Amino acid sequence: MTSYEHRAPVEMDARELFEFLARPGSLPQHLPGLSGSTPGIDHDRRRVTWAEGRYRGELTVVEDGAGRSRVTLAVETDEPGDVQRELEEALAAVVHRATAEADVDAAAKDDTWY
Repeated sequence: MTSYEHRAPVEMDARELFEFLARPGSLPQHLPGLSGSTPGIDHDRRRVTWAEGRYRGELTVVEDGAGRSRVTLAVETDEPGDVQRELEEALAAVVHRATAEADVDAAAKDDTWY
């Protein structure tokens, strides 16, 4: 199997980001290989792991300063294709959803947001 990894900074609190990522349904639509497996969720280490057939993955979130985090997505697979590009796109999509949802929630709580 070949290993791939992508890291990205996120302008979001690590705890809040992980809570979004650990919810059932947050990851499967973006991450290949997760649709038919049940991910393992480690809240203490802010880590989600999964394995399905010839595909294994791990997503971790670490704090990177006040209100910021860093998310790492690593997979092992022998599937053909541009896995690195797919990994980068998947991580960008799921992080975008998380930050967009946080913005919507914040706006709903604050009447002065336009």
